[in-house]
Amino acid sequence: MAAQLPDSRISGMFRSVVRLYETKQYKKGLKMADQVLRKCPDHGETLAMKGLILNCQEKKEEAYELCRRGLKCDLKSHVCWHVYGLLYRSDRNYDEAIKCYKNALRLEKDNIQILRDLALLQIQMRDLPGFMETRQTLLKIKPGNRTNWISFAIAHHLNGSHDLAVQMLDTFETNIMGEETPQDDYETSELLMYKAMVLEEGGKLDDALTHLTASKDRIKDRLGLEEQEARILLRLERWGEAEQAYRGLLARNPDNHRYHEGLQAAKHLAPDSRGAWTPQQRVQLTVLYDELADAYPRCSAAQRIPLDFKEGEAFEAAADAYVRRFLERGIPSLFSSLKALYRDERKLDALGRLFEEPDQAQAVAPEQPARESIAELLSQPAPDEDASLVAATSGNGGSSGCGDDAMVWTLLYLAQHYGQLGRTGDALAALDAAEARQADLPELCTARCRVLKHAGDLAGAAAAAVQAQGMDLADRYLNSCAAKALFRAGQLEAAERMALRFTKDGNQPSNLTEMQAMWYEIEAGNEHLARREYGMALKRLLAVEKHFGDFVEDQFDFHSYCVRKMTLRAYVQMLRMEDRLHHSVLFAKAAWSAIEVYLTLDAAPAAAAASAQEEEAALAALSPEERKRFKQRRRKEEQRQKKEADGRQREVAERTAREKEAAKEAAVKEGAKGAKKAAAAAAPKEVDADPNGAALAGVSAPLDEAARLARLAREHAGGHLRTHVLAYEVYSRRNRRLLALQAVRRAAALGGPGSPEAHRLAAAGEVQAVVDAGVAAILGGRTLADLNAAYLAAHGGASLPARAAAAEMAALLEPGERAAAAALLLDGGGPIGGGIPAEALRHSDCVAVAELLAGPLAAPKQAAEWRRRCRAVFPWSQYFESVAHSSAPVIAPPTANGGGGGAAVNGLADGLGKVALEEGAAH
Repeated sequence: MAAQLPDSRISGMFRSVVRLYETKQYKKGLKMADQVLRKCPDHGETLAMKGLILNCQEKKEEAYELCRRGLKCDLKSHVCWHVYGLLYRSDRNYDEAIKCYKNALRLEKDNIQILRDLALLQIQMRDLPGFMETRQTLLKIKPGNRTNWISFAIAHHLNGSHDLAVQMLDTFETNIMGEETPQDDYETSELLMYKAMVLEEGGKLDDALTHLTASKDRIKDRLGLEEQEARILLRLERWGEAEQAYRGLLARNPDNHRYHEGLQAAKHLAPDSRGAWTPQQRVQLTVLYDELADAYPRCSAAQRIPLDFKEGEAFEAAADAYVRRFLERGIPSLFSSLKALYRDERKLDALGRLFEEPDQAQAVAPEQPARESIAELLSQPAPDEDASLVAATSGNGGSSGCGDDAMVWTLLYLAQHYGQLGRTGDALAALDAAEARQADLPELCTARCRVLKHAGDLAGAAAAAVQAQGMDLADRYLNSCAAKALFRAGQLEAAERMALRFTKDGNQPSNLTEMQAMWYEIEAGNEHLARREYGMALKRLLAVEKHFGDFVEDQFDFHSYCVRKMTLRAYVQMLRMEDRLHHSVLFAKAAWSAIEVYLTLDAAPAAAAASAQEEEAALAALSPEERKRFKQRRRKEEQRQKKEADGRQREVAERTAREKEAAKEAAVKEGAKGAKKAAAAAAPKEVDADPNGAALAGVSAPLDEAARLARLAREHAGGHLRTHVLAYEVYSRRNRRLLALQAVRRAAALGGPGSPEAHRLAAAGEVQAVVDAGVAAILGGRTLADLNAAYLAAHGGASLPARAAAAEMAALLEPGERAAAAALLLDGGGPIGGGIPAEALRHSDCVAVAELLAGPLAAPKQAAEWRRRCRAVFPWSQYFESVAHSSAPVIAPPTANGGGGGAAVNGLADGLGKVALEEGAAH
């Protein structure tokens, strides 16, 4: 048994330790605890409290040791168990903390503080049955506490017991709120709206509507009230009332697309599951939106939504009126607004004709003023400054129906249109013509960046993005676009300097991590992966996982705050959002790249051993003098690389020191206020124990880490094909056959019969008995060779990735027939081979095939021929070493003072581009 405190004076000193801890006076608390321990060195509760105070001072190991000693001295003390749980909670080890709290409650079952702490952890971990039980216990102990009633109702709601939740809310409103509570305050309003939410989710729609009607005068959130009433009326199929409700909401905000969807549903005009309308529905929708357009002439949604259901000449007339509004006002988001229509081939062609053949558009909409053809726009010389000023102020550029500014926006849309269709030459020619009229428009440069990126000219795309950023140094979006483009162009140092322009404290990269700039960490991680700098790649990518952990942790304080402030609807929505948090594509992208890094690290020892064997075999064939010279050259190369690496690290350290000193001097110049900034600048920063990620890259079991991330990806990003492709690779290497089979089946279900990735997994399926049985169901009784041949016949004529997958699997199944597999890609006609039509070719797919020919298929001659053919199809691609397009210069790292200096962007030769555009317009 632990030594008991001998007298009341020592007991008072222990209570002072607790009070000093609660008031965060940690130094005084430690002194007081030491005084108690000098009298009673085996007092477990004092040892535990001292450990808790040390934990607040970041002395984790000593804190845990003291707490364990305290438990050893007094195993039956609820204080020791409670403190032990607090230590685990501070380290986010919630499962162990819950165990400690439950042990404490076995010793003192009615301790309110422990019960509250346990309830917080249970809702944090979504232990809903346990949370409901704990909240019921708290309600029994203190039935007069309003928080206990509300929390118990929330527990029933989250657990699916809607009737009991409503019963708790009714009891609380009747017995606890009482007559003293104002009937028109905000908290009462939120409670009433929350009750309606519970009734609606519980299927009691009539009761919910009756409740809202009776409480209408007491509810402050008028918009939320009207939205919920409209939603319930729609679910009750009270169509007329629902229509009136949604019309009222549209009068409040006519640009809300959810209100339009509700109105369409109320009038039985919603599309079917395939997104199609009947002819009768199209007629009724036309009448409806003509009415809405007259009622709300400035509403963009009333003009955009008809483009979804209109067809033929009606669509062309509506599209013409819609685009003119954007062009005349210079709204750059026109293409983004219309991009969804490109899924319909007929509407895509109509939009192209609308811009390329204005004479036809004039015939469709004769009331609209005439516009020049695209060929005429491109053939006109750029207006001089005075003419541009007159055109801009008058709004009429000569004989055309719109000013010169509208011509610029027209050309911008055309460039984006051609870029979407893969017509790179036409897109660049349109951008050249637009820049001849207005050269200082950032949107033109960002559009050029996207066009060049899809054409394979990553350096040119980066130069265009940097040029756009230089036009507006205060625009963070342009800065981020430029940094992304530089990362993808392989210019890591320039990209990081660009991204750091909006940071503080000496432009430290760690600030971007503190800002949780996940786009930066993913792009930087992928570039480090491409450079085979695996430690830094993991450092960046795993930071994204940590951010999501922080997001989950951040909800902890809201469990009590939201109940206290009665923001119950927002609280429940926040909990549900947190449950879906890891479904973000940012988390998926980071997890995928990190898995690839770990798979590479896992394969590194085998690759190094194979390389060493090859080197030994090559050295054995050399004479002793040649071997000596070879080893000398290799040693010199290693020394040179080490010297360069040391120089880079020294340069980074010197630059960081200079930037810190400059920040300190700048702060001092600001006077007294700057003195605090100077002290902050000079204060020692937290030292990164693994600045280059060496510890992360040196993990002893990379496959275990890959499996952990694969499990998370399957749980939260299971709807993505790439998740299961990577999971298959992980589980195959770990010899987890059932999990590998699950990955194959899920990939086949997601990708469908034409998916190249799913075909690779099925054709390369495990040969072991368990996986054979599962893959046999996918094969349908055929051999792998039969499956591959059938796949090639069904999908290889129209899809280059499908043909490449079939060729790769053919070489895998018959290693001696690699030449025949390579011939599948080059033979068969078409612009580059395989019979693939030109419109089905994408730059990224052609790059993947080139790497396939040079790598797994081991066909260097065919790879060279492939690159030669692709050079003619993608003349702007740096990868295929085009001679028709001069490469854009490498972007120098921007200066620390934020100066512009955007590099010039090399585009298509004017003559070639204009000819191509004129021919396209003529046809």
